[in-house]
Amino acid sequence: MTGDRTIGERGRVRESFTFRGTVSRRRGASAAACRAALALLWVVVGMTAATRAADPAPAVVRERNVIRKQLPKTVKSLALEYTVIAIDDNGVQKSVDPQAHLFKVGDSFLVKIKPQDDVYVYVFNEGPTGERACVLPAAGEQPPRVKSGSEISLPDDGGFFTFSEPAGEEKLVVVALTEPSDDLRLLANAVFRSSPQADQQKLSTEQQAAKKQADAGMDALRRKAAGGTQTRGPVRKVVERAEGLRADERLTHVEPPVAGETSSYGIAVSAGNPELFLDIPLRSRKSPDR
Repeated sequence: MTGDRTIGERGRVRESFTFRGTVSRRRGASAAACRAALALLWVVVGMTAATRAADPAPAVVRERNVIRKQLPKTVKSLALEYTVIAIDDNGVQKSVDPQAHLFKVGDSFLVKIKPQDDVYVYVFNEGPTGERACVLPAAGEQPPRVKSGSEISLPDDGGFFTFSEPAGEEKLVVVALTEPSDDLRLLANAVFRSSPQADQQKLSTEQQAAKKQADAGMDALRRKAAGGTQTRGPVRKVVERAEGLRADERLTHVEPPVAGETSSYGIAVSAGNPELFLDIPLRSRKSPDR
């Protein structure tokens, strides 16, 4: 560009010996035209940049929101997201991957569950020494029917759970069904009526029967949950694993919190009516201050 501009100036200088006045006007008109063209160019560039800045960034499609549309037409599915939120001594909340996180005795946490379908939700707790408790529904109540996209928090009174002695491994068992279950209703009642922390010999006949029913019901629930294929990893793997799923097979898959996500994602796939059984592991250790 510099060479061209120099050549042009020399040409005009040679012409100026004969046509000085004309050349002078031409140079003035050319400079004015260049300035006007540059001004117009900057206006266009500025308008283009402003337009681009005003355009919204393309929306990022969450794979979890579209993966079920890619499943074979021969299967059905249920899915939900769940978030385990650790609460430190200052009340600061942080979502964690329950599969990898290690709590300590005295730590607090809460759980949020967000179904992608209209489902009835049951939540049971299995403690480190085998004691059972029904977290949801509450005693004497029916299981809540949670609408797709709605979120429930556990505990549902605005508080939080706190780990106590003994430390160890326990879990929350989350069950999501399209219809309420009489078996799970009986199990919930049995868990509430039993006193698992009391010495077996001190239990009344009714309490012993309730505990036996609770144990049998939880064992049956565990066998049912373990009856299908359980996998963990990127949710995209569900599509290929669902191909060729037999009528009597059930696939349960969990995607942990991946980049950009704070929640885990659980999905059940089957040829028949799907039932979603999820184990949320909760591990604790003794606090060094205790």
